[in-house]
Amino acid sequence: MPRDQQTPSQHSRAGTSAVARFGPWLREHIDDFDAVVFDVDGVLMTARRPTPGSIELVEWLRETGFPFALLTNDGCHSPEEKTGFLAQCGMDFRVDEIVSASHGLETLVSSRGWRGKRVFVLGELGTPCYAQRAGLEVTREPRAIGDCVAVVVGERDYDWQKAVEAAFNFLRQEAEAELIVPNPDDCFPGSNGRLHVASGAIGRFIVRLCSEHGRDIEPVFLGKPFLPIFESNHRRIEKQLGRRVQRERVIIVGDSLSSDIAGGNGFGYRTGLVWGGITTPAMLHASSVRPWRVFGGL
Repeated sequence: MPRDQQTPSQHSRAGTSAVARFGPWLREHIDDFDAVVFDVDGVLMTARRPTPGSIELVEWLRETGFPFALLTNDGCHSPEEKTGFLAQCGMDFRVDEIVSASHGLETLVSSRGWRGKRVFVLGELGTPCYAQRAGLEVTREPRAIGDCVAVVVGERDYDWQKAVEAAFNFLRQEAEAELIVPNPDDCFPGSNGRLHVASGAIGRFIVRLCSEHGRDIEPVFLGKPFLPIFESNHRRIEKQLGRRVQRERVIIVGDSLSSDIAGGNGFGYRTGLVWGGITTPAMLHASSVRPWRVFGGL
């Protein structure tokens, strides 16, 4: 157990005094952990530029052979695309080292018996497409929405009004159709401190519209802070190490209270919040969600 003797149930009540940087701190506490999990955007890179200290930290982890994983709510870029962006930042990762929110579509298709079924997609789901890799047929044409089993909310540039109206009218009329939101986040960080609207916000907007017009929908969220992405990641860590891994011996480092920290706390991981992404000190002060540690950077 890490040196402060806290149990997983105490994570949300832990103190929030900042340690200078995560990398030097991890070097001192390496024996307390079996693996580290990183969020990507806002932690390892921001607006496709490396964050200070990220390249050096990744190189040190490679040299020591310490297990790590990348856990991202970015479901609109495939692992091939994401590793390409990271390579441009000077960090080389294998495709299988990334667990994305949209990877959960594979489990969902299997559990629902949807292989070969059609879904209506808002925006993008990566190239190659996560939905097609999962065995789904994809359409973005509102006129073809009638025979779909679900609406899947992606991201990036698309005609929001046209797509949202099509999804809204379809879902309020089709009682069996589902709303799938791989990325639960409302926003994600861009350059110069700008924030961009993410699929979670669009999904919740559609839910609200449907509710106001007589159909209550429980959307299926696949990414952080929900369990599917954490369970998939932990299975990968245990497979890599070839043994069971206690959750409190894994630390997740992220920039979002609502996804990285809340999800990590709920799953039993240690949680480290880093400044520089979407969470500000004022947001932390006002939130009931508490990270196990706060770091000024990597």
